[in-house]
Amino acid sequence: MTLIEERVETRPGVRTSVAAWTEQLGSPTSESARSRRLAHLGGLAAVTALAAYVTWRSLWTLPTGWAGIAAVLLVAFEAVPLVRLTYATVLLWRIGNTPPPSAEAPEGLRVAVLIPTYDEPVEVIAPTIAAAAALEPAHETWVLDDGDRTWLAEFCESAGVRYVSRKMHDHDKAGNLNFALALLCAEDVAGVGGADVVAVLDCDHVPLSSFLTSTLGWFADEKVAVVQAPQVYYNSGAFDDDGMTGEQGVFFNVTLPAQQASGADVRWCGSTALLRVDAVSGVGGFSTGTVREDLDTTISLLSAGWRTVYHHQTVAVGLSPTTPSAYLIQQRRRALGALQVLTRSRLWRRRSVSGLSRVNRWTLLLAAAEGLLGLATVVAFAVPVVVVLSGAATSTAHPAAILGAFAAMWGVRLWGDRLLLRRQIQWKTSLALSILRIPVGLACLRWLARGGQVAFDVTPKAGSHSRVRGRIPTSILIATGILATVLSYSVFGLADLVPWTADLSSTLAADVWLAAGLGVLVLGSQRIKSAHYATSRRNAHRISLSTPVTVSGVAGKLVDISVGGAAVAFASGTVPDAEIVELELPMAEPIRMVLTRLPQRADDVEYVSLRYLGSDWRSLQVMALWMFHTPYDAVPSLPAGTPVVAAR
Repeated sequence: MTLIEERVETRPGVRTSVAAWTEQLGSPTSESARSRRLAHLGGLAAVTALAAYVTWRSLWTLPTGWAGIAAVLLVAFEAVPLVRLTYATVLLWRIGNTPPPSAEAPEGLRVAVLIPTYDEPVEVIAPTIAAAAALEPAHETWVLDDGDRTWLAEFCESAGVRYVSRKMHDHDKAGNLNFALALLCAEDVAGVGGADVVAVLDCDHVPLSSFLTSTLGWFADEKVAVVQAPQVYYNSGAFDDDGMTGEQGVFFNVTLPAQQASGADVRWCGSTALLRVDAVSGVGGFSTGTVREDLDTTISLLSAGWRTVYHHQTVAVGLSPTTPSAYLIQQRRRALGALQVLTRSRLWRRRSVSGLSRVNRWTLLLAAAEGLLGLATVVAFAVPVVVVLSGAATSTAHPAAILGAFAAMWGVRLWGDRLLLRRQIQWKTSLALSILRIPVGLACLRWLARGGQVAFDVTPKAGSHSRVRGRIPTSILIATGILATVLSYSVFGLADLVPWTADLSSTLAADVWLAAGLGVLVLGSQRIKSAHYATSRRNAHRISLSTPVTVSGVAGKLVDISVGGAAVAFASGTVPDAEIVELELPMAEPIRMVLTRLPQRADDVEYVSLRYLGSDWRSLQVMALWMFHTPYDAVPSLPAGTPVVAAR
């Protein structure tokens, strides 16, 4: 053992923890009987708890006469989630993780991987290009650049992929994809190229080595137009990171498998998907009428009789918004785009979407209506405020009974709902993120009132010039102020400090909801202002990982790594005396890098920073492939076959 291995080695036998999405690196498997039984128990418990609470409130706590009107309003508000809980329990009763009908791609299937991009930095897009080019089986990789960047054309040439740009940058991402689709079809007619299937990857969604080999078998069914895979994220510590699978874990690990099990077709989600060229061309290409081309195109495909399927396996990993502002931009675009689709397609009218099955129409209707969730949140905060300010009697129960019943119902609901959602949700994170539905909902309300176009605001991917904490949206500050004022006023009223007419029991019946809402607002505001989610100067996400490396022949220990650089520890006095060095990662070819010494933090260990040489595209490719297509058993502390980006 070398001196540096003795001094900075991790404890023997200790394995690096890995991200939750690594559990789905293998082929899709059926849900265990235990998981299914617990989900059934949780769903039934949550529904029963809320139904029992609402029944008790309705039959034994409501005052009579005109005073009961406000009480009925409050109980009706409390009962609304019962509809959602019942629907969720039925929908999620069974989830299906079906493998493709064939383990092999249909013979002669031509595949092109399309990567639309606009203004992302090289550290973001380089891994996607390098990993896409290395995929099997044989295919073409096209980088669709709407930013007309010379350096990107050079990188594509170095990586052996095709660079495509267009003169007119209209219709945003959909227009970019349609330009490539038209080019593919024209080359097919001319007999000089073409493709039967296109795989679409957002420029920050890096395909793993299984991306094509695991999914192409679905196209043995000639009615399949879309194969959608999960969208998972490798940048731990992102704004929506809950320490497990992130905010979208429920959607991709529970909702979509449940939809497939129920016989519904799933929707194309914009990235990490494969689409049949004939199907997309047959419906006029990718939809350009909204900023949600994925949802709108899905409606067109299903209306035309095509099938869409869900492949529940981690075959690519992407970047999630790291800051509150980036997250809000993404959520606002999705919500407004969903409303665009809803108003255009009129899914609530059967005649408007002929060709859709009833189950598909309802699942798509719910997807298109997701922008209205923000308005529902606003109403959820407004109802108890109105009830409290009215001063009306809303309950005849003893105050202790009100508090006890509410606490029991709330606790069982959270416990049961989490089991129903297969433990894919962390309530603290979920509730904190839910407050951003308020500004999103108000943006949707403004759009519904005024109409007009919706801008395709690209979610920021590059680093910032300085670290700036998130800013709490004005609407959230106003909501917090209103809830705090009304809650304080009612408490002061009970103490006879201000005029108040309601008794303690009636006040508590509404105040528990105000207090819960205020707690969620404070929790979310703290997350927005947290220094952890401040902007960063880095363009690339860093992965902490300890493993032996050599730098210009000198043994060292990797501390962390990103696409653009690394930090390495050396025994004191052994740091290579050169500015340009060669980093040798396990089972990878040497990478030329620039070395910078870092302040010494211990007497016997020195640290250096390594960064890639500008325009040394080959080094970026080698680094990216080592991180995302990690050679089998290259890092002993990781489970075999696990990519480095999964390290936590």
